[in-house]
Amino acid sequence: MKKLAFIAVCAMLAFSGCTQNAADGENIENTENTENGTETGDDQTGLDAEEIREYMPVNDKFRLYHGYAEAGFEIHFLRTEDDGLVYVYEGAMNDERGAEDGPRTFEVTYSIEDGAVVESVENHDYMAESETTLYSKIEDMIVLQGPIEEGNSWEQAVEIDGSPTVLETTITEVTDEGFSTVSMAEAEGYRDGKYTEERTYTKGIGLTSFSNTPYGSDKDDLLIFGYSYTVENDESITGME
Repeated sequence: MKKLAFIAVCAMLAFSGCTQNAADGENIENTENTENGTETGDDQTGLDAEEIREYMPVNDKFRLYHGYAEAGFEIHFLRTEDDGLVYVYEGAMNDERGAEDGPRTFEVTYSIEDGAVVESVENHDYMAESETTLYSKIEDMIVLQGPIEEGNSWEQAVEIDGSPTVLETTITEVTDEGFSTVSMAEAEGYRDGKYTEERTYTKGIGLTSFSNTPYGSDKDDLLIFGYSYTVENDESITGME
């Protein structure tokens, strides 16, 4: 039986702080914008800041994510910074584990910088494996670079389990509601020798679907992990204000 763990995690997992698009000497593919970028809000890479804002919810709703064995969390908009180029969200875990023993909170930020959208995490959950990620293996991930167009791709120098590698992300589908991406990097311990992430982003919500290949999937190729957005509420169920 396929081992499937669909776990709720933060929508449009927050992006914060600055990160390098690649290590020294590493080239990142950009799509040139040939139109009037100044008037449309585009920059020379084709990234449209106004279009990106459609994926950054700023209302008072609490977005809930659920998964296997009642695991999950909720996310709430906190603030914008840098004249609307940085969006900060607060989150709290809701997986029925250990809330009385310490904080189970995190902060996620999306930063629009240098023609890219960067996702960063400050994880304060005392039960978390990492202080800089949630369920992704990628710290300060470039989730978008250039225009939202099918086939657009970019590379980023990253570390997975302490080993340097290069992550390539490609936009695989674009609809009126949003877009999907696949990210892949060579990494030992993962199915076919590659760590893989699949994401879907939806306008007005942000990240609505995530799946990846967990460590150990090289030995058990049926092992996968995932989470998805479920509902938004007027009030928090975890005590966030």
